[in-house]
Amino acid sequence: MPRLSQEKINEIRQSVDIVEVIGNYLPLERKGRNYIALCPFHNDSHPSMSVSPEKQIFMCFVCHHGGNVFTFLQEYLKISYLEAVKMVAQMGNVDLGDFTFYEEKKPVNKKTEPFYLMHEEANRIYKHYLSTKLALEAKNYLTQRELSQDIIDHFEIGYAPDQNILLSAFEKSGFTKMQAYASGLVIESQVGYDRYHDRIMFPLHNSEGRVVGFSGRIYRSSQKEAKYMNSPESSIFIKGDTLYNYHRVKESVRDAGKIIVLEGFMDVIALYKAGIKNAVAIMGTALTSNHLRMLKRLSNDVVLCLDGDQAGKNAMMKCIDAMALAGFNIGVVVIPDQMDPDEFLKAKGKDELNALFKNPQSAIDFKMSYHYERINVENYEDRKKYLESMVEMIATLDDLVDRDYYIEQLVKKSGFSKEIIYQLLSQKPHEKQPIPFQPITYDQSTKMIDKYQKAERNLLYYMMQNKSYAMQYEAKAGYMYDKINRLIASYIIDYYRQYVVLEIADLISMIDDDEIVKRILEISSQHLPKETSNQAIDDYIKIIQEKMEVERIKQLESEMAQTYDPRQQAKILQEIINSKEKE
Repeated sequence: MPRLSQEKINEIRQSVDIVEVIGNYLPLERKGRNYIALCPFHNDSHPSMSVSPEKQIFMCFVCHHGGNVFTFLQEYLKISYLEAVKMVAQMGNVDLGDFTFYEEKKPVNKKTEPFYLMHEEANRIYKHYLSTKLALEAKNYLTQRELSQDIIDHFEIGYAPDQNILLSAFEKSGFTKMQAYASGLVIESQVGYDRYHDRIMFPLHNSEGRVVGFSGRIYRSSQKEAKYMNSPESSIFIKGDTLYNYHRVKESVRDAGKIIVLEGFMDVIALYKAGIKNAVAIMGTALTSNHLRMLKRLSNDVVLCLDGDQAGKNAMMKCIDAMALAGFNIGVVVIPDQMDPDEFLKAKGKDELNALFKNPQSAIDFKMSYHYERINVENYEDRKKYLESMVEMIATLDDLVDRDYYIEQLVKKSGFSKEIIYQLLSQKPHEKQPIPFQPITYDQSTKMIDKYQKAERNLLYYMMQNKSYAMQYEAKAGYMYDKINRLIASYIIDYYRQYVVLEIADLISMIDDDEIVKRILEISSQHLPKETSNQAIDDYIKIIQEKMEVERIKQLESEMAQTYDPRQQAKILQEIINSKEKE
């Protein structure tokens, strides 16, 4: 099978529109000829990432992340270059049947790899014990919970027997006692005490699908310990970086167009039983910025469903605020009668559970109900404070239809007239927060660009626009003093040997060096006049040649200072004079 050629990579890249691809993950806003968004690669509060439909590239003018559609998917989804190429080929319906890929293996972290391997071994052992006589009661419990063998296999559910089994298994696999203790699976003691005893085991995976921890659940009424026991945090397991089922849902989220965020793993399994496969769980911990970044990699549309009690609703309010700041489109599901998804599934069936998640309420509907439940509707001051608070929220809405809908809802809930609400809104005109001008900047270390650097960058800009300018540079100069600029010029010349029109997005696909790609994106993002004259190109070349002469004179002067032969000194001096006369 042939390897993927540069021509095929270009075909794949050209099969999609970068605006549509990035728009699947980030909310984009049109600004002139480009689109802007909050940059996901740094803590951005004002949109600083620009996406160019014309050049098919993106660029952040603060953190300098940029590239083409492959680069974005690589960095945003934390996948390899070839995985990004495959993904784009799938999006653009490009057939890859005749081509093969050679994936580079990721370097192994020698400190953490033993812990991953021990967790994978423990997971294998736990799955085995669930099929033994020791787990008969546990298996019966799972059957009562309507967890079929297919579901058990899919979620890799296992059983930790009431005996110490892991230390000897780890030692047989070549791990030391100290490594076993450090894994968190074995508690240090004379016998090597297993952390989990007589529990149904649910493995927890990282975003790449490797087992990093476990949650063990009791299953008999006679067991008096805590219902759930989770692994302690470690070098491979951090709760704030872990979403249950995350590694399995990428395709399902893409098909559904949204991701569902639940409280615990049993909620995820309940939805799976009902045929809903695009759900993850935060495992009872607070939603973190890392969770938000993980969710953003999969979808910009989120449906939130945590516990229906007051604590769960309080948590949902915090999640909604955090998600709104991160730019998510948020839907909310509140399961009636404070039931969890599994209880609702048993009581009402699959169809009604599916209907709940297909028709979530908006975040604003949830907030209006949440605050309404907390006031005394018979108390005038309570209703007035509620009204003022909700008016503040409605004032932030752009859509006039949305505004009108929520004003009607507020009339019903607050008991105040529509006229009063409109009057209060008129005192709080909706104003979008202005986006500050973000000038194009180069490397933070290069605060001033001298005339020679400017000439080289400007010439490179025009060389990317027109093949004839590139040929003019090759014929008259063929050299740039700055090493990176010189390499870029070489790439441009090579590109034009195969193609007539240069596509920035295809050019950077040919280059592995991040620093060179970054410079290309900076140069191509300059705001220079579209058309220029041959005279301007000649002027840039003359400035570059002048720099070459200046450097040549410096080199000759250095040679002269190190030479004691009068004849050699005279020769060098004459060369210096000749060079200065050319200036």
